[in-house]
Amino acid sequence: MSSNAFIKDLAVGPGLNVSGTEVANVAATAALAGAAAVARAGHKWNAWVKGGLIAFSALGGATALGINAVSAFAGYKVVKPARRVLAEAGPEELPREKVTFSSRDGRLNLTGYFYPTTQSRAAIILCHGFHGGAVDTHPAASIARESGYNTLTLDFRGCGESGGKTTSVGYWEVDDLLGAIDYLKSRPEVDPEKICVYGFSMGGAVAILAAEREPAIKAIITDAAFASLDALLSVKFNVFYRLPRFPFRYTAVWWSRWFSQTTGKKVDPLKALEKMAAEGRGIPHFVIHGQSDDIIPVDNATLIYEKTPGPTKDLWLVPEAGHVAAGYYDQAAYMAKVCEFLDPIMRK
Repeated sequence: MSSNAFIKDLAVGPGLNVSGTEVANVAATAALAGAAAVARAGHKWNAWVKGGLIAFSALGGATALGINAVSAFAGYKVVKPARRVLAEAGPEELPREKVTFSSRDGRLNLTGYFYPTTQSRAAIILCHGFHGGAVDTHPAASIARESGYNTLTLDFRGCGESGGKTTSVGYWEVDDLLGAIDYLKSRPEVDPEKICVYGFSMGGAVAILAAEREPAIKAIITDAAFASLDALLSVKFNVFYRLPRFPFRYTAVWWSRWFSQTTGKKVDPLKALEKMAAEGRGIPHFVIHGQSDDIIPVDNATLIYEKTPGPTKDLWLVPEAGHVAAGYYDQAAYMAKVCEFLDPIMRK
């Protein structure tokens, strides 16, 4: 139907005594008048449009700037832990030796504590978790020594008394752990063929990553480790950053990686285990996780256990235990179970 025919159909409706031609003429006149009015107001309309676009752009820019500023601050806080230091040993405690050594990459000086024993030459290195320090692994170190293991704790970079300004949530910390292994092998009390790495949370991820690079590690124990940092942040972003996922997830994580010099790098223990399997290298591995862990979900432990190469491995899922809380109520019983797995490997 043409436009004129459509107008004519309207004109012949009930109660209208106007021809279709007259309606068409009126419509054409109105259209010309409207066009002229728009032309006369064009300069005002353009000014309104330009002003609106400028205001909208300014608002959008301010919003983007605000999101970026909040993201940068949150990203920095995540990789800048508060430093907590282990107090001097009391007179009732067994002696421990404060030690210093370099990270394997030679970039930083690190601080640790050596707990010697005369019961064996086997050794355990204890690795603390995210925003932690040697102060957190001290109780386990004391029990490990009493169980017959020379024990070394350390402050990862940016933590405790070690050098560095930031944590990388597992990437550069591997060099810290490898430096600790180099130091431990220099101790006459230690058999360099009997070194176990025992990590909690982030420290467990570091233990796995280091085992892929360092054949001197003869066994690993991980408690509440994550299987992949990217996968963890995809479901637990708000736990670590204390921000809503939208619109902060990608910008805040980007800033964390920028501050910690890990842009484009991955912290992926599962990939490390897969690489070891592809190379035909097994590793004795005791995987521990609390079933009520609300920070690192328990399915991370199942994935790690399944990907661990070799026949000597065990999975202990502790009912009702939260994050790194498998031994909260009975540390001695917890360590007894650890030694039940470890002794046949390290002290035979």
